[in-house]
Amino acid sequence: RCEEEDVEMTEDAYAVLTRIGLETSLRYAMQLITAASLVARKRKGAEVGVEDIKRVYSLFLDESRSTQYMREYQEAFLFNELR
Repeated sequence: RCEEEDVEMTEDAYAVLTRIGLETSLRYAMQLITAASLVARKRKGAEVGVEDIKRVYSLFLDESRSTQYMREYQEAFLFNELR
């Protein structure tokens, strides 16, 4: 996917992204590539590094973390008042 999008990435960033893909989903990991590339460009970096991957991982939730977030904060959401 990096080749298709012309994204240069460090070996360490590949390793982190691979782990994320194994623990979440391949689709989620692939979506992080584009976002991490944008973060790297913003900091004027030549390639995506581990910090770029960590940054986008903290900004965009995967399905599991999203579900966990909804459970933790369900009392604060409007749909809870409809019961």
